[in-house]
Amino acid sequence: MSRATFLIDGFNLYHSARKVSKDKGLQGKGTKWLDIHALCASYLHMLGKNAQLEEVYYFSALARHLEAVKPDVTQRHRKFIRCL
Repeated sequence: MSRATFLIDGFNLYHSARKVSKDKGLQGKGTKWLDIHALCASYLHMLGKNAQLEEVYYFSALARHLEAVKPDVTQRHRKFIRCL
């Protein structure tokens, strides 16, 4: 049996999802609320039929550099992380 652990770069995932939303005209449609666990599980077949999802680690930098123009950006990002 294979066990898989996924490491998610949340900062890049978040901004990639935003870009796809914008490019596809889906702003406001909830595209940032990706089921990360299900996404990782969908790759298990590539590791073999007995592969199991062991852990998913999500990590992210906070965009503190944007607080001068968007004072609530860090607070909203922390809420997003808690929801995940």
